[in-house]
Amino acid sequence: MWWKILAALLLIVGVVAPAGAEWRYANDHPVFGESPTALASSISGGHDLALVCWHGVPTISVVGFEQKTGSDRRKALDVVVDGLGFRLEALHSPPDGVWFAPAPSQLMRTLKRGNVAVVLPMQASTSRYSLDGSAESIDRMLAACER
Repeated sequence: MWWKILAALLLIVGVVAPAGAEWRYANDHPVFGESPTALASSISGGHDLALVCWHGVPTISVVGFEQKTGSDRRKALDVVVDGLGFRLEALHSPPDGVWFAPAPSQLMRTLKRGNVAVVLPMQASTSRYSLDGSAESIDRMLAACER
């Protein structure tokens, strides 16, 4: 009987935390090029959330939105981690399908300790991210950024 309960729990955990949702470290970013990056794909797929060292500044970015014509513009980008919200003044670049803003240290600490992040770009689709493995990847990005 106990093995049926265990099998059911493992099945539920597999559905809630799909493979590939964990964070990883990379030496480059899909839009910013050669820059240390801590990166995760959204739980539903289609968007990437990253903390990237861009020109020596830790920067949060969300990639994967529809590419459109138009000039860059400032818009609100909300990031909610386990119910704690951060509103950032972000730059939205329609031609690249990317949003980005300097990442406050409080937000980075919260991402490292949290379970789930929800990103809500103004007038764009919401995306959810598992924060499994975020601490190690973010720490690697920050260490590389300080060099």
